[in-house]
Amino acid sequence: MMSEEEKIELSPEDGKTESPEEVRNETQKVNSELSIVNEESKISKSEITTSEIKEMEVHHHPHVEKKNFKEYFLEFIMIFLAVTMGFVAENIREDITNHSKGKEFMKSMLEDLKTDTANINSFYSKADSSIDKIDSLMHLMKRPDRDKYGQTTYYLARVITTGIGRFVLADRTYEEMKSSGSLNLVNNSALSDSISKYYASQTDFKEQAQLQIQKMSEYTNSAAKIFDGAVFQQMLQRFPYKVIPPDSNPPLLTNNVETINEFIGLLHYYSAAIIINSSRAKQKLESTTRLIEAIQKEYNLKDE
Repeated sequence: MMSEEEKIELSPEDGKTESPEEVRNETQKVNSELSIVNEESKISKSEITTSEIKEMEVHHHPHVEKKNFKEYFLEFIMIFLAVTMGFVAENIREDITNHSKGKEFMKSMLEDLKTDTANINSFYSKADSSIDKIDSLMHLMKRPDRDKYGQTTYYLARVITTGIGRFVLADRTYEEMKSSGSLNLVNNSALSDSISKYYASQTDFKEQAQLQIQKMSEYTNSAAKIFDGAVFQQMLQRFPYKVIPPDSNPPLLTNNVETINEFIGLLHYYSAAIIINSSRAKQKLESTTRLIEAIQKEYNLKDE
C-alpha cells in the first residue's frame, strides 16, 4: 500500500494542488536556470563576434606608423637629388657628344684650310708668272717693229690664259655646318667668330674670280682681231696638254693703232683682275694660318 506522499507525486492531477509558496519557489528556480543559460549563450556569442572582428581588423587594417616632417623632407631631398643628377648626367653626355661631333667637323675644316694654303701658294705663283708674261706681251705689242717678234707675241698671247685658274676658299665643311645648324657646336666664341669672319670673305673671292673670267673673255675677243686662230690651234699640244711656241714667225692680222691700243687696254684690265685676286689670296694666307693654329689648339689636333 502506497504512502500518501507517493500518491501525491504519482497522481498530481487527482485534484490536489501544490501550495502557492511551492509554486513560487519552483518558478524562481526555473527562471534562474533559464537566465544562466541565456547569459552563457550571450557570452559565447560575444566572444566569437569580438574574436572575428579583431581578426578582420588585423587582416584588413594593418597598423601604419605616421611619418614625421623630417622623414618627408629627406624623401624630398633624395628625389630632388636623383632628378638633378639625372639632368646633370644627361647634360654631360650631350656635351661629350657635341664636343665629339664638333671635333670631327674641325678635323674636316682643317683639311679645307690646308687646301686653302696650298691653293693660295699655287695661285699666287701662277698669277705672278702670268703677270710677267702679260707685261712682256704689252711691251712687244707697243713696239713699232712688233712683227719681228711674231713667234714670241703669239706664244705669250695664247699662254697667259692657260693654267692660272681662279681662287676661291674651300668652304665645303663650313657650308655643311651652316646648313645643318652645327656651327653652334663650336663652344669657343672667339674661335667661332674667327671661323665666321674667315669665310665671310668667300663672297668677295667668288666675285673677283667671276670678274677675272669676264676680263679674260673680253681679252680673248680682242685677241681674235689681231692673232690668227689657226696658228693658235697649231700651238696646242694635245697630250699632255700644253701650249708651245709656233714653228715660224707668224704675222699679226692687223697693225691698226686703235685695234692694238684696244687690245693692250683689255690686256691691262685682265692683268689687274689677276693681280687683285692674287694679292687678296696672299693676304688671306696669314689668316688661314692663324685659324689653323686656333683650331689645333682648341681641339688638341696638333698632329692633324
